[in-house]
Amino acid sequence: MRVSSINLYQSSLNGVLNSQQQVEKMNQHLITNKKLLTAADGPSDMSKTMFLSTEITLTEQHLKNGTLLENALNFEETTLDGMMTAIQRARVLGVQSGDGINGETERASLAQELRQIQDQMFDFMNSQNADGSYIFSGFQTQKKPYVYDGQNYNYQGDVGVNELKVSSSVYIQSNDTGQEIFDNVFKRFVTNDLTANITTTISDQKAYDSFHKLNYDPINPANNQFLVQTNAGAPDTYEILDNGGASLVPPVVGDYTSGELINFNGIDVVVTGAAGGPPEEFELAPPVKDNILNMLGDFITALEDNTIPEGEFVAAQNDFLIGVDNAMERVNLTLGSLGARGNSLESVRNSASAMDIINQKSRASVSEVDFAEAVSNLQKAELALNTSYSSYSRISQLSLFNYL
Repeated sequence: MRVSSINLYQSSLNGVLNSQQQVEKMNQHLITNKKLLTAADGPSDMSKTMFLSTEITLTEQHLKNGTLLENALNFEETTLDGMMTAIQRARVLGVQSGDGINGETERASLAQELRQIQDQMFDFMNSQNADGSYIFSGFQTQKKPYVYDGQNYNYQGDVGVNELKVSSSVYIQSNDTGQEIFDNVFKRFVTNDLTANITTTISDQKAYDSFHKLNYDPINPANNQFLVQTNAGAPDTYEILDNGGASLVPPVVGDYTSGELINFNGIDVVVTGAAGGPPEEFELAPPVKDNILNMLGDFITALEDNTIPEGEFVAAQNDFLIGVDNAMERVNLTLGSLGARGNSLESVRNSASAMDIINQKSRASVSEVDFAEAVSNLQKAELALNTSYSSYSRISQLSLFNYL
């Protein structure tokens, strides 16, 4: 076959250009540290690389969320620890106020310290994080959660709870609302006297609380009423009945003497008057919730009131101490929840970090350059290029004039 000089030149030139492209490609592999410069270099590997890159990016974001969550949980825990210390001190002062040796001066001093504790708690309940957001106001992070209207402290946040995504399928709560921690606190369970000749007082709060929780009917208030029916005879007797006049199970009966105590599930019931009259009535009072600030305020008022009868002061003290115990229980429950969330976060982060390392290795094995192989390939490409140069040089000299 006869080959023209132009064809020889063109073929030789193409060989040089192809070799140059190969050298350039090998150089790019080394410079970018990428095995796959375009999808054409390996469609399947490129797809795997993109998937792994997406997973790695998501994991990085989840780990950042985990750091934010950890900071939020730590800040809230520190705040609640301070809150708990203040409540415990308030409880000590509440118990101390019941000493019979306390006079007006001592009670005024106790009230002053309790007021300082109240201010301290108010600050804790309105805590702000580093970016100025209120941590206990739910979604209303720019609104102060607790305000004082001149008589009571009121919550003005909402019930919003944020969650942060710390893995592909795990969300962890990052905040607690003041309403749930500080306002969702039961005041002392009490009774209401519904007729004139009956007086009820709680003598065993624990027993009464248990009875109240088991028997209080929020749907039908009539079911919370009880009758004390006295019957004349020798001796006189009494029986405690339900609101329909039926005997309780088991029956609550005994001998009746006007003014004597009848104990009923932690309640001291006193009925006065001759036996045989109409039944006297009392009821389980509806449970009431309030925050610790208002409970402190009520007790401070009782402490500073020098005219308050001893019985009312004792009732106020009992209200306060039980309210404080219930408040501490709410704070403790929240601290326990924070600890559980922290443990979950740590577990998820450890798993995410391990998966991130695996994904990084997998992506590197698929998409990154093996330097030894890449250098060897570059050397081969350079050798081919030099050969192309040499061939071109010889072809360019294929003329009879060069041999004459």
